[in-house]
Amino acid sequence: MKISKSLIFLSGLVALLALVYAGLGLFWRTAGASYSFTTLHGQPVEIYGQGVYRFDTLLAAAGNRGTDLVTLLFALPLLVISLILYGRGSLKGGLLLTSALAYFVYNSISLTFGAAYNSLVFLYILAFSTSFFAFILACTTFNLAELPARFSPRLPRRWIAGFLFFAGVVTALVWLSDMVPAAMRGGVPGILASYTTVFTYVFDLAIITPSTILAGVLLLRRDPMGYLLSPVLLVLCTLIGIVVIGQTVFQLNAGIRLNPGQFIGLVGSWVIMGSVAIALTIAFFRSIKQQAA
Repeated sequence: MKISKSLIFLSGLVALLALVYAGLGLFWRTAGASYSFTTLHGQPVEIYGQGVYRFDTLLAAAGNRGTDLVTLLFALPLLVISLILYGRGSLKGGLLLTSALAYFVYNSISLTFGAAYNSLVFLYILAFSTSFFAFILACTTFNLAELPARFSPRLPRRWIAGFLFFAGVVTALVWLSDMVPAAMRGGVPGILASYTTVFTYVFDLAIITPSTILAGVLLLRRDPMGYLLSPVLLVLCTLIGIVVIGQTVFQLNAGIRLNPGQFIGLVGSWVIMGSVAIALTIAFFRSIKQQAA
């Protein structure tokens, strides 16, 4: 693995941008109150009406603030720690850094395209661009041909691959269970509210689900790319599991009521997958040897 000064600079910039936009999203308060709004589909929704997310629905704004908290408390420290380890030439640090950057790509692109247009849009765009190119650069720092040799035989490849298959399929089924019935009755998902599309549905179905399945297949085949993509998706699943908890706490505190089906499908499934992802992530990184055989 080679050390890239450009990657260190870009990763540091990502950390700084995330600190600013997540901090402002969580703590910046303005005068205002929630109000009712009727969407183009005739759906009455509650708009948050204050702070950075004043033009988002109450559900989305509370969720975004929960995500900001997780970004500050978990994702940002992970990025900084992994960057320090990477600078010391650690393979574990390099893989963690790549994984942390993947989260910030996901987080910043979600805010760029998913949040209602607000005063932080230029920060979102800059963070998206910076984290995306930092992630691509991070992937090029590894000697892929030698990567499989850096893992001990105790690496639970089949368990990890099986989990990635499961996570990808479950994610697709959960989102499609909302989209397909709405399409069959000629309507739109209720969660669409005042937005033009549900960005999370689109991105997860187009990118995340195929990526998890591809990573699982490559890992089973002992393909070097499988050893690179697997930790990225494991860490992402871990952080998203924590994000869902944060979002749910903020949404409940904002007065949002979730029915049992939503708790099981939208919350419980991600919390369970996040918990399993934590265990598999630990097992993955414990299997890394200090030197190649």
